[in-house]
Amino acid sequence: MQKPTPDTPKQPIETKDKNRYAKAVQGGQTILSEGGSKADAARAIYRLIHDEHREVVLRAFIEGADVTLKGAPTYYYNISRKFRKQKAD
Repeated sequence: MQKPTPDTPKQPIETKDKNRYAKAVQGGQTILSEGGSKADAARAIYRLIHDEHREVVLRAFIEGADVTLKGAPTYYYNISRKFRKQKAD
């Protein structure tokens, strides 16, 4: 087996439910087009696909909430923290 190097491309992680992923991305884009913020769009996306792998959620943030590649992990961290806190209450 070949050892991965920094130049070796990673295989993208597939979504569990492609329809739900597409609905989440579309919902985020709708919120943005109606004048909502990127954070509002990202929260709506996270609510729909919070049980997906982190990489899938980050990709949805980039596609549906117009978040940058560097900003997506920050949105993920902040939103997932609030989500877990609300779920615990």
